[in-house]
Amino acid sequence: MPEIKVTPLGAGQDVGRSCILVSIGGKNIMLDCGMHMGFNDDRRFPDFSYITQNGRLTEFLDCVIISHFHLDHCGALPFMSEMVGYDGPIYMTHPTKAICPILLEDFRKITVDKKGETNFFTSQMIKDCMKKVVPLNLHQTVQVDDELEIKAYYAGHVLGAAMVHIKVGSESVVYTGDYNMTPDRHLGAAWIDKCRPDMLISESTYATTIRDSKRCRERDFLKKVHESIERGGKGENEPKGANLLLHGTDGESKPLLQAFHNMDQPEDSKNLCTEKHV
Repeated sequence: MPEIKVTPLGAGQDVGRSCILVSIGGKNIMLDCGMHMGFNDDRRFPDFSYITQNGRLTEFLDCVIISHFHLDHCGALPFMSEMVGYDGPIYMTHPTKAICPILLEDFRKITVDKKGETNFFTSQMIKDCMKKVVPLNLHQTVQVDDELEIKAYYAGHVLGAAMVHIKVGSESVVYTGDYNMTPDRHLGAAWIDKCRPDMLISESTYATTIRDSKRCRERDFLKKVHESIERGGKGENEPKGANLLLHGTDGESKPLLQAFHNMDQPEDSKNLCTEKHV
C-alpha cells in the first residue's frame, strides 16, 4: 500500500478555508486555498505555518490546484502566493481563472476599503497571483513535472468547477472539491473516467442531508413569488415593505431566473438546459 499523507490546513472540521496538503510519491500538492468568512483575523486563512515556519512556500510545494471560484476554496490565494510567498504553478480551469479575480477584488474592497481591515492582500497582489495561474482544460492530462501529472474532470456545482485526478508513478488520488450529481437548469452532473485511485478525498458538507427534489423546491419557491406578486411585491407581514427582490451569488441566481422564465412557457419548452462536460 503506497504511503499517502493528507493534512487539512483548513476546513478539516468546519466549512470554510478549504485547503488540503497531499504528499504522494515525494510530491507535495496543495488542493484549494480558501478563506473562512466567519473570522476577521488570521484564522480566516489556512494554517500555512504547518508547511514552513519561515521563508517562502515555493520550495515545499510542487503545485497548487484550485477546484472552483468560491471564496471558501480560493479566497486565500493572493495571501498565500504574495504575502506568504509562492512562485510555483497554480492550476484551475479557464472559467475559474476568469471569475476568481473578480470575486477576490470584490471581497478585498469590502474588507479593506469599507471595513478598514489590515493584513490583507492588495489589488496588485491579486493581479500578480493570477499571473501564476496555469489554465486547465477538462480531460486534459497535464504533466507538472517528470513524475507528477494531473487531469481535471467536470464537477457540476458552478461554472468551471473541476474534480482532479492526481498521479505520481503508480500512486493516485482523486480530489472532488464541491460537486453535484443532479443536473440543474444550467449545469450538468459531475462526471469522471472509471478509475481506481489509492485515495478519494470527497466533499461531504451535505452528505447526511436528504433534500426535496429540485422540482418541488422550484414549485414552492414560485408559489411564494406568485403570492408576493399578488400582494404587490410585498412581504407577507409587510404591507409597506420592500418590493420583491431576487438576490443570488455567482451561479446561484441563474436557475431561479430560468425558473421565472418558464412560469408562462408551454410545458414542452421547459426541458432542462444544461452545461455539457464534453
